This record gives sequence, structure tokens and C-alpha cells, in this order.
Amino acid sequence: MEDKKIVVIVDEEGNKNDLEVVDMLKIEEDKYALLAPVGEEEDAYVYKVVEVDGKEEYVPIEDDDEFERVVEEYNSYFDEE
Repeated sequence: MEDKKIVVIVDEEGNKNDLEVVDMLKIEEDKYALLAPVGEEEDAYVYKVVEVDGKEEYVPIEDDDEFERVVEEYNSYFDEE
């Protein structure tokens, strides 16, 4: 059985959400994570992974162009198969 990495994300209202790391990808020097609510792989969110004080933090992508670039890169992995 594969161990799945779970991260806790605090939303804008201060609610804690357990999200599973579905996939990670790197585009140039930036690292991104595809996160889904635990037990629900239908909905997924893209976060930028940044290092703060030696720890990984997951930051929502607010720039539409950056978001589209990440989604296109992620989808291209499946187009190659």
C-alpha cells in the first residue's frame, strides 16, 4: 500500500482542509503541487510550492497566466502517453 502525503491548507476563512498530494511537477525553477481533498480525486487544486524557513508551503496561484501554464504542462504529460 502506497503512503499518500497529506497537507493541511488553511483557507481564506481560517478553515483547515486536509488535501492529498496527487502529483508534483516542476516548470523551469518553480515547483507545483496538484492537491485534492482526501478521498475525492474528482476535484483538484493547483498550488505553487515555496520554501519558507526550510519548510515547504503551498501557495494558491492567483495569476491566471501562471495557472494556465501549469495546467497545460500537466496535461501535456498525458498527451505524450
